[in-house]
Amino acid sequence: MKRAKLYTLDLLVICIVFLPYVCCAGIAPKQTALTVENHRRPVVVEKTGQDGRPNWTTKQTFCEQDGAFVYTGGVMGGADYALTLRLARSEATKNLLESIQIKARSEFSSAIHGQNRTESDLGRYVTDAVAWTVDNIKISGIRQHEIYCEKILDPISQSLKYSAWVQVEISRSDYVKAKTDAAQRLLEKAIQQKDEEAAQKVQKLLKRLR
Repeated sequence: MKRAKLYTLDLLVICIVFLPYVCCAGIAPKQTALTVENHRRPVVVEKTGQDGRPNWTTKQTFCEQDGAFVYTGGVMGGADYALTLRLARSEATKNLLESIQIKARSEFSSAIHGQNRTESDLGRYVTDAVAWTVDNIKISGIRQHEIYCEKILDPISQSLKYSAWVQVEISRSDYVKAKTDAAQRLLEKAIQQKDEEAAQKVQKLLKRLR
Protein backbone atom coordinates (compact mmCIF):
# COMPACT_ATOMS: atom_id res chain seq x y z
CA MET A 1 0.00 0.00 0.00
CA LYS A 2 2.83 2.29 0.84
CA ARG A 3 4.55 1.52 -2.48
CA ALA A 4 1.32 2.33 -4.37
CA LYS A 5 1.13 5.73 -2.69
CA LEU A 6 4.76 6.46 -3.56
CA TYR A 7 4.15 5.43 -7.19
CA THR A 8 1.12 7.72 -7.43
CA LEU A 9 3.11 10.60 -5.92
CA ASP A 10 5.92 10.07 -8.46
CA LEU A 11 3.43 10.26 -11.35
CA LEU A 12 1.98 13.46 -9.95
CA VAL A 13 5.41 15.07 -9.69
CA ILE A 14 6.26 14.04 -13.27
CA CYS A 15 3.02 15.57 -14.56
CA ILE A 16 3.63 18.82 -12.71
CA VAL A 17 7.20 19.12 -14.00
CA PHE A 18 6.65 18.22 -17.67
CA LEU A 19 3.12 19.50 -18.32
CA PRO A 20 4.22 23.15 -18.95
CA TYR A 21 6.75 21.95 -21.54
CA VAL A 22 4.12 19.91 -23.34
CA CYS A 23 1.75 22.89 -23.46
CA CYS A 24 4.47 25.30 -24.58
CA ALA A 25 5.51 22.91 -27.33
CA GLY A 26 2.12 23.40 -28.98
CA ILE A 27 2.25 27.21 -28.70
CA ALA A 28 5.86 27.77 -29.75
CA PRO A 29 5.39 27.23 -33.52
CA LYS A 30 2.67 29.90 -33.66
CA GLN A 31 4.82 32.39 -31.76
CA THR A 32 7.80 31.65 -33.99
CA ALA A 33 5.69 32.12 -37.13
CA LEU A 34 4.42 35.48 -35.89
CA THR A 35 7.95 36.59 -35.02
CA VAL A 36 9.26 35.64 -38.46
CA GLU A 37 6.36 37.44 -40.14
CA ASN A 38 7.06 40.60 -38.13
CA HIS A 39 10.74 40.49 -39.14
CA ARG A 40 9.72 40.37 -42.81
CA ARG A 41 7.79 43.64 -42.63
CA PRO A 42 9.45 46.88 -43.77
CA VAL A 43 10.55 49.06 -40.87
CA VAL A 44 10.59 52.87 -40.80
CA VAL A 45 14.06 53.70 -39.48
CA GLU A 46 13.92 57.47 -39.94
CA LYS A 47 11.25 60.11 -40.58
CA THR A 48 10.90 63.88 -40.65
CA GLY A 49 9.85 64.97 -37.18
CA GLN A 50 6.41 63.39 -36.88
CA ASP A 51 4.99 60.69 -34.61
CA GLY A 52 3.28 59.26 -37.68
CA ARG A 53 2.31 60.17 -41.20
CA PRO A 54 0.40 63.47 -41.25
CA ASN A 55 -3.23 63.30 -42.28
CA TRP A 56 -2.58 65.36 -45.40
CA THR A 57 -0.48 62.53 -46.91
CA THR A 58 -3.52 60.25 -47.13
CA LYS A 59 -6.31 62.74 -47.84
CA GLN A 60 -7.36 64.25 -51.18
CA THR A 61 -4.70 65.95 -53.29
CA PHE A 62 -6.28 69.42 -52.98
CA CYS A 63 -7.47 71.64 -50.18
CA GLU A 64 -8.01 75.37 -49.68
CA GLN A 65 -6.24 76.64 -46.60
CA ASP A 66 -5.69 80.15 -45.22
CA GLY A 67 -6.43 81.86 -48.54
CA ALA A 68 -4.23 79.50 -50.55
CA PHE A 69 -4.74 76.56 -52.90
CA VAL A 70 -2.70 73.63 -51.54
CA TYR A 71 -1.89 70.50 -53.57
CA THR A 72 -0.24 67.24 -52.52
CA GLY A 73 1.96 64.74 -54.35
CA GLY A 74 3.60 61.58 -53.06
CA VAL A 75 5.96 58.80 -54.13
CA MET A 76 6.58 55.55 -52.21
CA GLY A 77 9.39 53.01 -52.43
CA GLY A 78 12.02 55.14 -54.15
CA ALA A 79 15.62 53.94 -54.24
CA ASP A 80 17.17 57.41 -53.84
CA TYR A 81 16.13 60.08 -51.33
CA ALA A 82 16.77 63.17 -53.48
CA LEU A 83 15.09 61.65 -56.53
CA THR A 84 12.07 60.47 -54.53
CA LEU A 85 11.62 63.94 -53.03
CA ARG A 86 11.97 65.57 -56.44
CA LEU A 87 9.38 63.22 -57.96
CA ALA A 88 6.95 63.92 -55.10
CA ARG A 89 7.36 67.67 -55.64
CA SER A 90 6.82 67.23 -59.39
CA GLU A 91 3.66 65.23 -58.73
CA ALA A 92 2.28 67.94 -56.44
CA THR A 93 3.11 70.65 -59.00
CA LYS A 94 1.44 68.63 -61.77
CA ASN A 95 -1.69 68.26 -59.64
CA LEU A 96 -1.72 72.03 -59.05
CA LEU A 97 -1.31 73.01 -62.71
CA GLU A 98 -3.87 70.47 -63.94
CA SER A 99 -6.39 71.75 -61.42
CA ILE A 100 -5.72 75.37 -62.40
CA GLN A 101 -6.20 74.48 -66.07
CA ILE A 102 -9.61 72.95 -65.35
CA LYS A 103 -10.66 75.84 -63.11
CA ALA A 104 -9.49 78.56 -65.53
CA ARG A 105 -11.04 76.81 -68.56
CA SER A 106 -14.41 76.66 -66.84
CA GLU A 107 -14.27 80.33 -65.78
CA PHE A 108 -13.11 81.71 -69.14
CA SER A 109 -15.60 79.53 -71.06
CA SER A 110 -18.42 80.84 -68.93
CA ALA A 111 -17.26 84.47 -69.36
CA ILE A 112 -16.78 84.41 -73.14
CA HIS A 113 -19.70 82.15 -74.05
CA GLY A 114 -22.30 83.82 -76.25
CA GLN A 115 -25.15 83.10 -78.67
CA ASN A 116 -22.96 83.83 -81.70
CA ARG A 117 -20.10 81.64 -80.49
CA THR A 118 -19.29 78.30 -82.09
CA GLU A 119 -17.28 75.72 -80.15
CA SER A 120 -14.19 76.29 -82.30
CA ASP A 121 -14.55 80.05 -82.00
CA LEU A 122 -14.86 79.81 -78.23
CA GLY A 123 -12.04 77.31 -78.00
CA ARG A 124 -9.38 79.50 -79.62
CA TYR A 125 -9.91 82.19 -76.99
CA VAL A 126 -10.22 79.86 -74.01
CA THR A 127 -7.19 77.77 -74.92
CA ASP A 128 -4.99 80.86 -75.07
CA ALA A 129 -6.42 82.27 -71.84
CA VAL A 130 -5.80 79.02 -69.95
CA ALA A 131 -2.24 78.71 -71.26
CA TRP A 132 -1.46 82.32 -70.28
CA THR A 133 -2.91 81.79 -66.80
CA VAL A 134 -0.75 78.70 -66.22
CA ASP A 135 2.36 80.47 -67.53
CA ASN A 136 1.71 83.42 -65.19
CA ILE A 137 1.44 81.07 -62.23
CA LYS A 138 4.74 79.41 -63.12
CA ILE A 139 6.39 82.82 -63.31
CA SER A 140 4.87 84.16 -60.08
CA GLY A 141 6.18 81.11 -58.25
CA ILE A 142 4.72 77.93 -56.79
CA ARG A 143 5.78 77.66 -53.15
CA GLN A 144 6.52 74.55 -51.11
CA HIS A 145 4.08 74.35 -48.23
CA GLU A 146 5.05 71.20 -46.31
CA ILE A 147 7.13 68.04 -46.63
CA TYR A 148 7.18 64.60 -44.99
CA CYS A 149 9.68 61.78 -45.71
CA GLU A 150 10.39 58.26 -44.48
CA LYS A 151 13.48 56.05 -44.74
CA ILE A 152 12.38 52.41 -44.77
CA LEU A 153 14.44 49.24 -44.30
CA ASP A 154 13.35 46.17 -46.23
CA PRO A 155 14.52 43.25 -44.02
CA ILE A 156 14.33 40.69 -46.81
CA SER A 157 16.55 42.50 -49.33
CA GLN A 158 18.37 44.48 -46.60
CA SER A 159 17.96 47.60 -48.75
CA LEU A 160 16.76 51.10 -47.93
CA LYS A 161 13.71 52.62 -49.61
CA TYR A 162 12.35 56.15 -49.42
CA SER A 163 8.84 57.58 -49.40
CA ALA A 164 8.08 61.28 -49.68
CA TRP A 165 5.04 63.56 -49.72
CA VAL A 166 5.14 67.24 -50.65
CA GLN A 167 2.54 70.00 -50.50
CA VAL A 168 2.84 73.02 -52.80
CA GLU A 169 0.66 76.11 -52.83
CA ILE A 170 -0.31 79.30 -54.59
CA SER A 171 -2.20 82.09 -52.90
CA ARG A 172 -5.68 83.03 -54.07
CA SER A 173 -4.39 86.53 -54.85
CA ASP A 174 -1.65 85.07 -57.10
CA TYR A 175 -4.27 83.01 -58.94
CA VAL A 176 -6.51 86.05 -59.45
CA LYS A 177 -3.55 88.11 -60.69
CA ALA A 178 -2.51 85.35 -63.12
CA LYS A 179 -6.06 85.17 -64.45
CA THR A 180 -6.33 88.97 -64.68
CA ASP A 181 -3.11 89.25 -66.68
CA ALA A 182 -4.34 86.47 -68.99
CA ALA A 183 -7.67 88.24 -69.46
CA GLN A 184 -5.85 91.47 -70.35
CA ARG A 185 -3.93 89.66 -73.10
CA LEU A 186 -7.20 88.08 -74.24
CA LEU A 187 -8.76 91.54 -74.55
CA GLU A 188 -5.83 92.70 -76.69
CA LYS A 189 -6.30 89.66 -78.92
CA ALA A 190 -10.05 90.29 -79.33
CA ILE A 191 -9.42 93.96 -80.22
CA GLN A 192 -6.70 92.98 -82.68
CA GLN A 193 -9.07 90.54 -84.38
CA LYS A 194 -11.89 93.12 -84.26
CA ASP A 195 -14.10 90.76 -82.30
CA GLU A 196 -16.34 93.27 -80.55
CA GLU A 197 -18.51 90.73 -78.73
CA ALA A 198 -15.51 88.90 -77.26
CA ALA A 199 -13.89 92.20 -76.29
CA GLN A 200 -17.00 93.31 -74.39
CA LYS A 201 -17.24 90.03 -72.53
CA VAL A 202 -13.57 90.07 -71.55
CA GLN A 203 -13.93 93.65 -70.33
CA LYS A 204 -16.78 92.55 -68.06
CA LEU A 205 -14.59 89.71 -66.75
CA LEU A 206 -11.76 92.15 -66.04
CA LYS A 207 -14.08 94.39 -64.05
CA ARG A 208 -15.09 91.44 -61.87
CA LEU A 209 -11.47 90.39 -61.35
CA ARG A 210 -10.32 93.89 -60.45
